[in-house]
Amino acid sequence: MAQDAQNGGSESSGSNNILSQIETGKLTRSHYKVLALSGAGVFMDGYDLFIISVALLQIRPEFSTTAVEISAISSSAILGAVFGAVIFGNLADRLGRKTLYVIDLLFFVVFGAASAFSQNILQLIIFRFLLGIGIGADYPISASYIAEFVSSKHRGRLIASVFAFQGLGILAAVGISILLIPTGPGAWRWMLLSGVFPALIALTLRTRMPETPRWYLSHGQPEKAKRVLSSFFGYTVTEEQLTAVIEKISVRELLLSPYARRVFFTSASWFLVDVGVYGIGILTPTLIQSLYGAKAPILASAETTGILYIFAGIGYLSAIGLIDVAGRKRIQIIGFFGMAIPLALAAYFYSSLSLTALFALFAVFYVLENLGPNTTTWVYPVELFPTRLRGTGHGIAATVGKIGALVATFFLSLVLLTVGSVEMLAVVSIACFAGGLLTIWMGTETKKLSLDDVSEIFKSFYDTFDKISANLLATAKTFNSILSRDYATQSSKAATEEPAPTGSSFDSRSLAAEIKLMEHNGDELVHDAFTKLAKKFLAPIDRQDITALLKTLDDVLDFIDATTSRIEVYHVERITPEMVEFSEIILRQTQAIRNAVISLKSGRAQVVISESAIKIDELENEADNLLRDSLGKMFDIRGEATATSAFKVMKTKEIYEYLETTTDKAEDVADVLRNLLFKYSL
Repeated sequence: MAQDAQNGGSESSGSNNILSQIETGKLTRSHYKVLALSGAGVFMDGYDLFIISVALLQIRPEFSTTAVEISAISSSAILGAVFGAVIFGNLADRLGRKTLYVIDLLFFVVFGAASAFSQNILQLIIFRFLLGIGIGADYPISASYIAEFVSSKHRGRLIASVFAFQGLGILAAVGISILLIPTGPGAWRWMLLSGVFPALIALTLRTRMPETPRWYLSHGQPEKAKRVLSSFFGYTVTEEQLTAVIEKISVRELLLSPYARRVFFTSASWFLVDVGVYGIGILTPTLIQSLYGAKAPILASAETTGILYIFAGIGYLSAIGLIDVAGRKRIQIIGFFGMAIPLALAAYFYSSLSLTALFALFAVFYVLENLGPNTTTWVYPVELFPTRLRGTGHGIAATVGKIGALVATFFLSLVLLTVGSVEMLAVVSIACFAGGLLTIWMGTETKKLSLDDVSEIFKSFYDTFDKISANLLATAKTFNSILSRDYATQSSKAATEEPAPTGSSFDSRSLAAEIKLMEHNGDELVHDAFTKLAKKFLAPIDRQDITALLKTLDDVLDFIDATTSRIEVYHVERITPEMVEFSEIILRQTQAIRNAVISLKSGRAQVVISESAIKIDELENEADNLLRDSLGKMFDIRGEATATSAFKVMKTKEIYEYLETTTDKAEDVADVLRNLLFKYSL
């Protein structure tokens, strides 16, 4: 076992040495190449999704579209993104970032062109849906790709910079639209076709990019990770650093492990911000025309939209500058509330609102939208999930976000066209307020922390819990083994009526010394854990919960040690069958504890912890019955009472009570694990 532990430590150390190259390395020209090409995909996301908002102003009269058809066209690409994000995110974890990094842009090229040549509304909706699959796919792929190449020092700024390309794409879409609108009623086709050309350039350049070193390491391919680090970035990697740990990919782990809380937070916050981003962003030109009619012709509306996205650019730039200073959580909270307030004012004062006032409120909305949650909801999933699950986790969050966008573009466009602007603005405002409250409640700060510190739920404490529970189980086995062996020896001699030789009584001193050594080892493990916890560390679960589990595990070990100490102090010479039975109960409880702790990593925690807790409770009840029966038997002395026997009874009684208390402490561990199960949806 010791050898296995050493090997495991070597593997972890080897992988961490390679990862430390990434975490401590300086930015190189290659990093900026990764930034530019990841940004190119996000640029196309913004370009294709938002150019439709201006194109719709020409599509509506050409095809005499109904309100439902307009909503379907607006939302078809987003519906495709719902499927693309979750499917391709998971495939990126399994097949690699590089493979999907290239494939997703094929959707931009093929179906972007097809959309431009659509002959009817149905074709346009279908082709936009297929284009949306590529758009959704690029969210988790580009985000994971850039994140796995950069250090914690630069990560927030660079990921935010990649996302800022969406703003550039939106501005480019509006600019191209303004240039093409004067060409006539068919300009919308050229608008949709224009996105194909930058996608072709990005596709060609992406084929020359490498796979990420983190993905190679997580899939047991350290030699390839070394080649990427040395050839692409110029880092030196030694042979000793090439050990890797293969990580199992399981979507179920995200849904049933401690990651569930993070999945909910990233998904819900992305959903809420996309209600605002798409509800207001895509419909801004239509909203302006609906409010002011002839005062806002198509070209004027597009120009107004372009000016608003200049304010969005201010938000993007502010996010790049502040995300590693103020932190993700703080700017997301500020952004959500900053989006909600101007929309609430716009809804409340709608009847007396001038175009200038509306523009000012929308400008504030766009700045704070992109300073805060529109950027941070894209960054958070990259940092909160480990390499093996990063694409899947980001994909799930993006999928739920696109469902929010789908709700916004379909439902809110119907609200706008059939009910009114006040109601639409009010719904979006409420969604933004909800996002701010959600972030206050569940948000986690991740700035300047390595991906491994942030992502691996329990990772820093898994090893400690694992070692403490293994040591506890080994102690219980030793305790039970020695008691059982000596009791068997005593019983064998009694059966043969063989007189016990001098000095052959139970060696309580050796037992106490051996258990004390194991208890001391456990104390050192717990001390190291508390020292680590006292340092600046982003605890994946509350420090109070980590402390509770550490303390209860240590209490079980302490009471085994306390029991053996009393056996030694009281000079116990003969082991009773009740002592052996108590030790067997304790052994079975510690085995259940061990299984529960191991399950924290396996993705089966929900089942294993529940079963283990029930078993521990049942064993504790068994120990209660054993104590009651043992005490009844001891005090039924019937005339044999002497001063010596009375002292012996009292000493044995105390040992039994300590043994039973040990089982109570094991039950406390079960209670803590059960609490984690409910609190964190393990």
